[in-house]
Amino acid sequence: MAGPEVRTVGVSNWERKVPNHAIDRDDDQGLYTVRARPRPPRGAATWFLKMTTMCLVVAGAIVLIDLGLNWTSALNVVDGRSSDPTPVAVFLGEQRLTVPGNMIRFEDQRVVGPQERLDLAIHWPSLMGYAPETRADFLDQSAEAPIVFMTIRPRETATDSAGRLASVYQHFFEGEALPAPKGLIGRRLSEDSGLAGEEVYFEAGSTTPFTTHCLATDDSGYPAPCLTEIHAGDALSVQIRFRKGLLGEWAGIKRATRALLLTFGLFS
Repeated sequence: MAGPEVRTVGVSNWERKVPNHAIDRDDDQGLYTVRARPRPPRGAATWFLKMTTMCLVVAGAIVLIDLGLNWTSALNVVDGRSSDPTPVAVFLGEQRLTVPGNMIRFEDQRVVGPQERLDLAIHWPSLMGYAPETRADFLDQSAEAPIVFMTIRPRETATDSAGRLASVYQHFFEGEALPAPKGLIGRRLSEDSGLAGEEVYFEAGSTTPFTTHCLATDDSGYPAPCLTEIHAGDALSVQIRFRKGLLGEWAGIKRATRALLLTFGLFS
């Protein structure tokens, strides 16, 4: 959702330079005088040669334009991503999804047909895929990087994050409540949970609470990530990941990701 992402293609530069000594203004200009050659009489052969040359020039121009367009397209790719928003129809199991190509992180997943999983990177809060103007955000390595990552795949567990809050997490809370964004309660998990060093943040007073677990912020220099999982459709789950610096945006992320999944064909 930044950096790279991204899904990586390299870019080459070409440059040709004419030596400075090729033409010297102080040289005798007579050395560069070009004498006109006698023109041969025009005939059918001359006309044919002229038309052939024009056709070759036009064909060469078309090839150069095509190469230029392909090279420009390569410039718009980072970490395997594409800036082309054309929707791609894929199948996860029996579920058909239609997803903008520039949201799909990996090239081999931007193929019409069946997939084992779909990995997405989405700009926040625009909810758009990769574009040249947001390239810096997709490469952002800070704790507040404005990218939300999503992985859609066949369901592997009976419960999502909200279900695990009641069945697992709450039995391993220790210590006092942690400072948390408005509307959330934060608790630290004990070593007995097998998730020592992780924290759970959940929505207060909801029957289907937004629930995410995050790594505790430390001095390692690596931004702490947060992960939440929701069930979608009949047999799919969606993992949503973002940097802990976006935790304060939890309510917007909860609403927006569900709305986005609807546009893909889930929850229908």
